[in-house]
Amino acid sequence: MIEALSDLPRFAASAEPVLVQGETGTGKELVARALHGLGPRAQTAFVAVNCGAIPETMLEAELFGHEKGAFTGADQTRKGAFESAHGGTLFLDEIGELPLPAQAKLLRVLEDGLVTRLGSHQGRKVDTRVVAATNRNLEAEVAAGRFRQDLLFRLNTHQVKVPPLRERLSDVPLLAEHFLRKSHLAYQKRTLGLSDKSLELCLHYRWPGNIRELENVIERGVILTDSNESISQDALFAVSPELMESPN
Repeated sequence: MIEALSDLPRFAASAEPVLVQGETGTGKELVARALHGLGPRAQTAFVAVNCGAIPETMLEAELFGHEKGAFTGADQTRKGAFESAHGGTLFLDEIGELPLPAQAKLLRVLEDGLVTRLGSHQGRKVDTRVVAATNRNLEAEVAAGRFRQDLLFRLNTHQVKVPPLRERLSDVPLLAEHFLRKSHLAYQKRTLGLSDKSLELCLHYRWPGNIRELENVIERGVILTDSNESISQDALFAVSPELMESPN
């Protein structure tokens, strides 16, 4: 992680796009927030949009805004994410889910800094730094015709690759301690933390869901463990990790 994040301060000082790549649950949004917080835009807006969670019919309006009457239900003019993040950072999560027409418009905004709301022909100048993230192989998506090569080149000015948790298992104790503190506060209780056997299990588990899975496992352990008791293996996992990882 130290190597992966070593260039963040230099990237943060730039206004150019950054592409954050990594599996689901590795903490890509945290990297985006770190980029925002380390740079000159730290005191400005950070706007996050999950491109895979918005219906395709509404995605362009969400990103670029719309004028009143632009489509059925548009009863008032509304800024999009680019305008809302003006002067700050726009985090586009799951950029690989973006449909091709929206990709073309995004490329245009990145090239000339002008946003055109749906239902308008007037471009509006925006100063918005874009950080995009994906768990997909965008080179393969380009080859398959699902992602624009010119947009990939534009987004890939700076690149950060976040390694999966299985490749940095030495981080598990530190992350587990962080999530323990978080869960203790949320549930107003204090356990004795992971038992020795539980920690050993966590250090040998492959974590297919990465850091997000670890957080959920620790939260489950805190919920199922009484105050002043150690968190057992059974409290952590609803199903034995050996069974979860079995090909059968």
